[in-house]
Amino acid sequence: MSHLEIRTDAALRDYCRHLADSSLVGLDTEFVSEYSYRPRLCLAQVVDDRGRMAMIDSMAVEDLTPFWEIVATAGREIVVHAGRGELEFCLRATGRLPEKVFDVQIAAGLAGIEYPANYGTLISQVLGEKPNKHETRTDWRRRPLSSRQIEYAMDDVRHLRPLRDAIAGRLESLNRLEWLREEMARWLDEVHRSLTHQRWRRVSGNSGLDRRALAVLRELWQWREEEAERRDKPVRHV
Repeated sequence: MSHLEIRTDAALRDYCRHLADSSLVGLDTEFVSEYSYRPRLCLAQVVDDRGRMAMIDSMAVEDLTPFWEIVATAGREIVVHAGRGELEFCLRATGRLPEKVFDVQIAAGLAGIEYPANYGTLISQVLGEKPNKHETRTDWRRRPLSSRQIEYAMDDVRHLRPLRDAIAGRLESLNRLEWLREEMARWLDEVHRSLTHQRWRRVSGNSGLDRRALAVLRELWQWREEEAERRDKPVRHV
């Protein structure tokens, strides 16, 4: 299973010049969220519209902005599985979300396959292949990555395009492609709002508070967020 491995900023810039010609980008990431304020991206796996795969070592590359700009470029389809995490990385890096996203998990649900189906289930049910179940619980921060880790990571994007095409075919036969477009637009809006709109209003129990109490809640929420960011700790630990 051949793929390009990118570990320097110069290599990433060169790769992005080629990726910019791709009308479709399949994307998966490996990240750790248990120990820091924001999830730490450890690896990004990519496949283009010709099936060429790349692994971006985000712990070695300092600036991933050129890559996220490619992802956010209008007109390019981004294929993911349960891709909220990937989209949040993109939004934080560029301030934008891709306009055209095909999430195979959401699409499978609309096609009557299963929802929410994990990636291995979709590979088995839709493609009839046996999924790679190794390395599901692994430390992606560890370097160097083992050959089994790399194989597992690249399998996560190797199947994205075949899954996308097979599920899109089912949706088309059911006259449900428009359902998917509507659902993806709604979902993208929800992802954007969750990171950019008054998040303190989602604190449970605030519906019965008066204006003064809401102001106090907002200040406490803001302090907690800033303190968690300063310490680089999950908010739940502050």
